[in-house]
Amino acid sequence: MKLKESKMWVLAFLAPPILYFATQFLPYYHSGGTVLPSLGSIFWFPENNTQALDFIAMFHWGFRVNDLVSALLITQFSALALIIITLILKSSGTVAVLLGSWGLYGLISFLTNRALTFSDVMVYGGIAGILMLLIFLSAVGISAFYLYQMYQNYRRKYVLALN
Repeated sequence: MKLKESKMWVLAFLAPPILYFATQFLPYYHSGGTVLPSLGSIFWFPENNTQALDFIAMFHWGFRVNDLVSALLITQFSALALIIITLILKSSGTVAVLLGSWGLYGLISFLTNRALTFSDVMVYGGIAGILMLLIFLSAVGISAFYLYQMYQNYRRKYVLALN
């Protein structure tokens, strides 16, 4: 691929994990007229956000902050690793596969976690959760599109050249 295209792909690979970190600071839950803290704040500082945890627990019986570990902690650390790997490897098939895997894991973990799915809590304004799901979908889409472009280039260069 050309250098300009390569820079464009690096930016495309970096955008989803960086935007994912940005959504951690958006207010996640809204109850009545009051805005409850961000999802990152609820997860990292649960002792400071008892009102938010009580609100979530009203809709999800037996909810604990530890229920968010698989959906948040793993995706956060893997997003950080993905940013570092993207900066080192630039645009490559490996980075595309890792980005797609991260997006797929994020989709699965968010859609299987009771407090993050489209439920009564989301009705009260889970715009950050919707944005996170869109970011995970875009990561899978960017990965699939890049891998398809690689396949097309391979086919154009090697398969059609032999015929």
